[in-house]
Amino acid sequence: MKNRNFVNTLLDRLSEKAPLIQVIVGPRQVGKSTGIKQVLNHQQGVYFTADSPVPIHFSEIEALWSDAMQLEKPVLAIDEIQKISGWSEIIKKLWDTREKPIYLMLSGSAALAIEKKLKESLAGRYELIRAEHWNFSEAQDVFSMSVKDFIEYGCYPGAQAFKKDLDRWGLYVRDSIIEPAISRDLLQLQPVEQPALLRQLFSVCVGHPSQIVSLNKIQGQLQDKKSLATLQNYLELLSHGFLVTGLQKFSQNAVRTKSSPPKLIIHDNSLIRCFEKPIQQDIPNTRLGFYLENAVGARLIESGWDTFYWKDRKLEVDFITIGPLNQKWAIEVKTSKPKKEDLIGLFTFCELNPEFTPCVACLEEVRIDGIKYLSIDELLKMNRKS
Repeated sequence: MKNRNFVNTLLDRLSEKAPLIQVIVGPRQVGKSTGIKQVLNHQQGVYFTADSPVPIHFSEIEALWSDAMQLEKPVLAIDEIQKISGWSEIIKKLWDTREKPIYLMLSGSAALAIEKKLKESLAGRYELIRAEHWNFSEAQDVFSMSVKDFIEYGCYPGAQAFKKDLDRWGLYVRDSIIEPAISRDLLQLQPVEQPALLRQLFSVCVGHPSQIVSLNKIQGQLQDKKSLATLQNYLELLSHGFLVTGLQKFSQNAVRTKSSPPKLIIHDNSLIRCFEKPIQQDIPNTRLGFYLENAVGARLIESGWDTFYWKDRKLEVDFITIGPLNQKWAIEVKTSKPKKEDLIGLFTFCELNPEFTPCVACLEEVRIDGIKYLSIDELLKMNRKS
């Protein structure tokens, strides 16, 4: 099996004489622990996981640090660091008073909790590495997954063993991935007054993948009618848990952008499919279009592209996105070849914003004058270094 990109990054930095603290953040069950252990196969070190239902005292870090410092080349890796109370303060103390260089890897599944502590206590001492959900290239190489399967089922590596029994597969995704992400990574670490409301909000989101849904409409589907500000806050929390992102509408006017209804993108299609009833049946073609669009949106987000949608009355563009090299694309996602008249929204947007290239992402090759064709296969293979 090839190393994931973040593993190669960690291995490169292992050879540095005085590396900064390496902080790996990402969703549950995407291989963060496996990747760290792969690094430790190249260099002996001390490993500890803090993934416990209850917080662990920071004295555990001091003991682990002492053990690592006994090694000729000190290496220490701590998984789910956010579960250790006072972790950032004790790491800062040990790091600033270290007698010799140490290669320190910290990982976690709660981005908000970790990044807040990093900025407060460890500024200038760390590098942030993002371990994203698996892209199609990885799923194809390791599990021989077709693009159709990737779109319908996403790819959490641990769930692949249960694909022959979809009911069991769905239970695994719900119980071993979603529930810990909410109960351990969000509810234990963030001030959430209404845990039941957060769960209801997540359920509503996975029922509307890649759809523009106003907070008022979402509020109407919830049992507990909390304020729109609370719903917005909880939606952002789900984003920090690598579960759901509410895309904003593209506008040159920032105030209008923030007031627009969100477009709901679920970070891996497994999180949608596991709630389908009955799960064994094929997805209807009408819903498959949402799956395809969601998969593309999730990959753009997780690849580090600034991503929005655009809508003006009946005209709409699926994704307005700006890449790390300042690529500016307006993307329409289609399950079949569109006609030119099907792309009025795309042409209108690009006339208003000529710096953006009009693009069509489709499972079939599209040849229309003035349109850039994007292969779905290649889009779903994107990663943060693309």
